[in-house]
Amino acid sequence: MKLFLTLLCCLPLCLLAQDDAAASTAPQAAPDTTIYDIADEAPRFPTPCETLDTTAAAKSECAQIGLLDYINRRVLYPAEAREKEISGMAVIGFVVEANGIISKARILRDPGGNLGLAALRSVIGMANQVRWRPAIKDGKPVRFNFVLPIRFRLEEPKPYVLSGQDTIYTELTKALAFTANDGKLGEYLTEKVKYPAIGEDSCQTGQLDLQLLVHPDGRVDVQDIIDYNDLGTEFTFEAINVATQSYGKWSPAEYNGRPVTAAYNVSFSFAPESEACAQTVTAYNEAIALLNEGQQLVQDSTTLEAGLAKMDRAVAYFPNDGRFRIVRGQTRMDNNRLLGACEDLTMAKQISLIDWYDSVLPLICRQVEEEEE
Repeated sequence: MKLFLTLLCCLPLCLLAQDDAAASTAPQAAPDTTIYDIADEAPRFPTPCETLDTTAAAKSECAQIGLLDYINRRVLYPAEAREKEISGMAVIGFVVEANGIISKARILRDPGGNLGLAALRSVIGMANQVRWRPAIKDGKPVRFNFVLPIRFRLEEPKPYVLSGQDTIYTELTKALAFTANDGKLGEYLTEKVKYPAIGEDSCQTGQLDLQLLVHPDGRVDVQDIIDYNDLGTEFTFEAINVATQSYGKWSPAEYNGRPVTAAYNVSFSFAPESEACAQTVTAYNEAIALLNEGQQLVQDSTTLEAGLAKMDRAVAYFPNDGRFRIVRGQTRMDNNRLLGACEDLTMAKQISLIDWYDSVLPLICRQVEEEEE
């Protein structure tokens, strides 16, 4: 069953603010340690909307959408609740400090099945990763008591997704299969694809990932393309031509005995064949080996540094390889190395035009900027 989480609203727990702290007799006023339930502006989850010239209400609406997306991506539906078919609304309370850090997270309502604990864990994780825009009272940032209701709902998923005019089935009773060349799709693509002559002078090397849509009538369309190395249109056209020419060489996918459209991911690696580019190809293969070794090492905290060092060497060979940047950037982000993660993932987006990290890039890069100030 599929997990649906709904952020209902972000309401103050009470209607009255606590009394102001007694005025200090010291020459300077004592810091305001009051935890408010109402303020001139409530705290907001950070989003790109904060940089726009718009109203506080519009920024608040944008913040709620960003918060819902953040929670949905991280909270896990507990196995106990799923097995017992428990759903309901968990409520988490926490304090947004005047510096935007979250503290004092606690469960205010738990529908059972560890749903409350799952919601609490997502908020605690947010406390380690996200700095909010604090509440504002009388023109100054203040502490604020925030209440976050999260609804857990189990629902049977649909066996397909809609993409434009295409209905793409993700649940299949018979898998999509390549039938030509004894089913060896990789060998077929490697044999058919030709390195564009335009790349020989610059020794362009890299990878293109394509998502294919194979229709019941055998047609093959390209749904998505990722150019990790900015190889350009000649390489893209070559990959598309080879992929779409596999028309009629597939056994279509089926759902409950009916042929349906399904997706299939393929990769094209391009390497020049001229002797003048042999050194570049050797260096690229070595960089890939280093990256693969690094990915294995970073799985263990005791060999994290060694793994990152291998990734550094791979990126040093090819600093403009988007795939290398994504792998190292994700590893850096997972290990709270935000400065490097911001650099890698920003560059990967520029090179490969991916949008995978759009929701987190403003957060990690903004936190880096604030720490440097």
